[in-house]
This record gives sequence, C-alpha cells and structure tokens, in this order.
Amino acid sequence: MAMPRFESAPSVTHVPRALAHAGELAQWSVTLLAWLWLGEQGMRWGWGWASGVLAVALWWSARLWVRGSTWALQSHPLRMATLGFLTALGVGLPEVLTQSEGAHLGLLLLAGVWGVWSGCLETRNRVSTFQLGKLAWHPLVAGALVALIAQASKGSWLSHGAVMLVLAFSAAVFSARDRWGAAPSLTCAGPRSGASELLAPSAMGLMMGSLWLGNVWCAGLGWRTETMLGVHLALMAGAPPLVAGLMRWQGTWAANRLAHRNVTFLSLALLVVGALMLLGQSPVHGLLAMLLPSLAWALHCVAPREGRDLLHRMPPWLARATALLLGPGLLLWVGTLSPVVGPAAVQWAMALLGTLAALQLVVQWTSPARQARWSAL
Repeated sequence: MAMPRFESAPSVTHVPRALAHAGELAQWSVTLLAWLWLGEQGMRWGWGWASGVLAVALWWSARLWVRGSTWALQSHPLRMATLGFLTALGVGLPEVLTQSEGAHLGLLLLAGVWGVWSGCLETRNRVSTFQLGKLAWHPLVAGALVALIAQASKGSWLSHGAVMLVLAFSAAVFSARDRWGAAPSLTCAGPRSGASELLAPSAMGLMMGSLWLGNVWCAGLGWRTETMLGVHLALMAGAPPLVAGLMRWQGTWAANRLAHRNVTFLSLALLVVGALMLLGQSPVHGLLAMLLPSLAWALHCVAPREGRDLLHRMPPWLARATALLLGPGLLLWVGTLSPVVGPAAVQWAMALLGTLAALQLVVQWTSPARQARWSAL
C-alpha cells in the first residue's frame, strides 16, 4: 500500500504547492474509494466465487503489478488522463449492463482499469503526504469525503454520480500535475522491498477487503455494516496521520537507517500481537485485532525510506510476486473459504501474516547487525 521508492529524491520544485496538496488529496480519495466502493458493488451484485472480494482483489493485483514498472513511470500524460476518465466513466458500467446480465463483467473490467491507473499514479507521484507539512491532513479530508458520499447516497445512483465526479476531478488534478511537474525519471527502484515491508500492507488490505464478506471476522462485535465501514475507513484514513504526528512530536522523524529499521521492527511486533488477539473472544480482543495491524500499516506508511540501502531487499520480480501472493492472493483465498468456515478464514490468514512477522522478527533480532544497532542505543 505504500508508494514506490525512488533511488534519489525527485525534484518537486516545478509543481505549485497547492497542486501538490490537491494531488495528494485526490490520490487518497482514489485509493479509499477503490477499497470501499468496489467492495460494496461486489457484495451488491453477488458472485458465485470469492463472494464480494473478487473486484477488490483484481484492483489490488493490477495496482501491484503496474506499480514501479517502467511502463507506468514513462506513461504519457495523455495516457494517464485517459485511464483516469475511463475509470470515472466505468463507474456507471455495471448499472448500464444490468439488463444484459453483464454487471459482473463490467465491474471486473472497471476494477482492472482502476488498478492500472492507481499503480501508475503511485509510481509517478513526486511528493509524500507526510513531507508536505507538519500535519498530514490529506487522508483525513479524503476519508471525510468518502464517508459523506457513503452517508448521503445509501447505494443509490447518486452514489455512482458522486464517485464518478470525484474520480473525474482527481483525473483532472493528476493531469494538471503531470503538465506542471518535472519530466519523469528514467529509473525507479520500484517494489524493491524486503519481506518485512510487505506484511503490514497485506494485513491492512486483507482487513479492508474482507469488510465486504457476508461473515466478516469482526461481525462478532455486533456492529451494523455502516458502523464497520466507518471504523475501517477511520483506521485507514486516520491511523497514518496520527502516527506521523506522534513521530514528529517525539522528534523521531529522521530519514536515517536506524529510525527506519526500528520502526519496521515495531511494525512487525504489532502484527504479531494483533494476530494473537484473534485468540480471544471478547470485544476488546476484536478491537485490538483491527487496531494493531492498522497501526503497523501506519508505521509502514510514515517510516523513512531507504532508497540506496538494498541490503536484505528482494529483486523487483520477487517482491512483486510476494506482494501479490500475500495480498490479493490471500484475500481471494479468504473469500473462497469464508462461505464454508466463516470468520475463521480471515483469522487463519491474519495468523499466517502474524507468524511470518514473528519469523522476520527472529531473523532481525538474531542478526549480528541488529544486535550491534540495539547495543548502540
């Protein structure tokens, strides 16, 4: 879920600051709408396999596959604008194809185009929400906008119109940013991530995607769908600004290797404890099982990037394949098993990610380099 990492910090001096802020707000809106609107439509139209998560998984897969690629980095602004406006127009495609029983196919086609567009946007982004100012307000405003659309629409055609309007406006903002911005870089590090940096985005994506299963793992809390939607939206839009603010307040906002590795270590620990919370049956355990992976993902989002230190990092093809397997692949597995085993499917998936995080913690803790770093603190 994080942005691709460039080998060197690209220049943003040619982009007006207001346009940079507008671009970040638009990008968060596009991402939040994808998680929630595609999932809602998948559950609405129904599906004989993988329940309502198939469209979300397809969007997620296309986004991960395109992100960091040369094709995305060097795409012409006209191509980017075309993808954006096709996504906006495609929101109405399932409704148009209802009479011909092609709504399912139309939704999947839209999810694929939306995913390609999202991956291109993240690859070409030259700014960071958490470096544009002291307060990362963009996800908060984007979350409020999505919540307003969901509250006012209640699944009517107005919701489609509002989503189309937001996506079209976002496409226009990105097009203007492309025209104002500097020429794209010729190289990008892409998804050169270590295994520890793939687990938190997978856990957060699994939690967001499984929201639209009929027997979601948090259903035991007794919440209505609207309440669960609001909580998940608040976690995704609110956790990163909260963590970023705390890091700035503590004075740990330093782009150095020690800060990055220690934040990664804490993120893995939160994933492990969050998975253990699934063993409890109380509402408190359920809340912590949602909150802790969200905080782990927020730490992943705001952690300083190590563009030049590729130690213990995977090659791009392996990182992309692992991200696909642990992200949309695991979500599809959950969607397939949920009608049979119920909420246990999501619990097993989160337990798998927690186990992998625990193994990664052991590797980092026992490595000589890690021990030397901790002894120096």
